[in-house]
Amino acid sequence: MADDKREETSEDEEVAAARGEASEAEDDDRSADDDARGDEAEADADAAEAVADAAEADADAAEADADAAEADADADEPDAHAGQAATKREGEAKRGRKFSLWWILPAAMLVEFYVYGRNGYIDVCVGKQGQTDFSLVGQPRTDDNRWKFPRCERRINLGLRSSYDEKLADGVKVACRQATLFRHQGESAQCEAADGGWVHQVDTSFCPPWDPNYYKHLFWFLQ
Repeated sequence: MADDKREETSEDEEVAAARGEASEAEDDDRSADDDARGDEAEADADAAEAVADAAEADADAAEADADAAEADADADEPDAHAGQAATKREGEAKRGRKFSLWWILPAAMLVEFYVYGRNGYIDVCVGKQGQTDFSLVGQPRTDDNRWKFPRCERRINLGLRSSYDEKLADGVKVACRQATLFRHQGESAQCEAADGGWVHQVDTSFCPPWDPNYYKHLFWFLQ
């Protein structure tokens, strides 16, 4: 009986030990599962943190791009203002040049009027030295000074191209012819050459545009 009880006790102990080992193994499995779940959760947390870091990096990069774009816009804005200012100045300069060109026409007309009438009148007087008084030109004639007057001729020299030499020679020729018509006959050639005591006095004057000779010469085609 005692042996049977011992065997039963031994069997009970073995069963209890087996149950304890099974329980311990089950606890180890639970612990392993818990560790695996913890590692998996930690891995998920690390992945989530990595994703958050990547998102933050993307946000920083986007902000940096926005700052760069704003900086480029700020840099381009002065250039745009400078371009607009340059265009405005160029436009004002063109308008100024156009306005200044209007002065060329009246200035050119004034120059043309002056050149056209410069030396417009050529007054030629001839006389014999010691016998003629050139200061009497323009004075009234009397019996006392009648023969002291020089012979004078006027020639009109109008136009943009001057004919001064031709007009002067013609005036001298005609004046000498008249001066030697009654007195000093035969000295016409000497008079023209201002030789043999003959003297020439030449005066030139401006012919203004309102002078009848001026506009008659200018508008000859309307005559």
